[in-house]
Formats: sequence, structure tokens, C-alpha cells
Amino acid sequence: MRSERAAPAEPGAPRVVPEEVEPALLLPGPDRLDPGFPDRLERALSGGRVAAVVLDPAAAPADGRAELLAACLERCRAASAALFLEGDPAAVIEHAADGLLLRSLEAIEPARRLLGLERPIGVATGGSRHAAMEAGEAGADWLLLADGLALERARELVAWWSELFVLPCAAPAPTAEAARVLLAAGADFLLPPPSLWADPEAALAPFRDALARR
Repeated sequence: MRSERAAPAEPGAPRVVPEEVEPALLLPGPDRLDPGFPDRLERALSGGRVAAVVLDPAAAPADGRAELLAACLERCRAASAALFLEGDPAAVIEHAADGLLLRSLEAIEPARRLLGLERPIGVATGGSRHAAMEAGEAGADWLLLADGLALERARELVAWWSELFVLPCAAPAPTAEAARVLLAAGADFLLPPPSLWADPEAALAPFRDALARR
């Protein structure tokens, strides 16, 4: 399942050739997007080392969703980070986002037909090695591995993937220590906990330090 293709992407979007990947953060959005979120997002992005932000459009209120996502996209553009939306390829086009995160293997093919090759598609495959390989074969540009796994199992899964396959992988890192372990195992991108939004600068500082020390 080795792939050398590198889909064109907006600046900051995760790439698919490992030699070109600089380990960085993927910021998961909060459960609810309120009018003050774009300002918190700007603070989170100000320290650098963020490849992309992943937001669920459904987390924003229907009334004002377009304006809120546009404000988030503006903050991401200013920081050379990508804006990924979760679950809805049509929303990616509607809101001019950079890419998509899916949590279903069956959704990859129709999403690719709609989005083409210009927008990267990431796929969350949990702790399943088989699902990870299937997602790669189906055309994913990057994978979110190990969601919900204990750190040691996450480390083993990331190490297995990074040793055998070329697609970049992301992994949840609940702490800075977990970030260091996963980086050593070969993770390309780290997802800090969603609690980061309470105080983005302070929460992300130890993760940035782990990236700098790598």
C-alpha cells in the first residue's frame, strides 16, 4: 500500500510524502463553536507548529454557521494552517475548507468523487490495523490512528504504521509526555486534547516544546 502521490493542497495542509512532512499539531475543535471561538483559534495558532485545525460544522449553530466558519478559515489562512471539516464533504466545498476528516471507510470513495484530488482526505481508523490499511488502499491522504487507545497500544500502532507505510499518520496525545512517546514512534501529527481551548497558549506550549525537542 505504498503511495507516492502528493495531492495539491493549500498551504499548511498535511502532505502525503513523509520526507516533506514536518511533525506538527492538528487541533481538534471543541464540541461547540461559539462566536468567540475564532479569537481563541487565533491565539492557538499564534505560537506556530500547527498544520491544521479540524472542526465539525455541526458544532456551529445553523444560524451564523457560514460566518463563523469563514472567520475560522481567515484565522487559519493568516497562520498558514489548513482548515479541515469533519464528516461532510459537501460542507468542505460550501465553506471553502482545505480538506476533510472521515470516520467511515465507506465514505472515502464518494467524498473523493466530490472533492477530487485537490483537497486532502484524512480517515480515522481507531485501533484497527486492517482498517488503516483499507483506508490507505481506498485513497486516504493521511490517517488518524489510535483514537481511544491507551498510550502503549497507541505507540505500538503508530510505530507499526510508520515503519511499513508512507502515508502520514496523526495520533491523539493527551499529554506532552504522550506527545514525546508518539513522536519517537513516528507520528507525523499530534492531536492535543480538546480541553486546550480553555487556555490555548498555555495548553499548547508543552506540545510545541515536545515538537522542538524532537
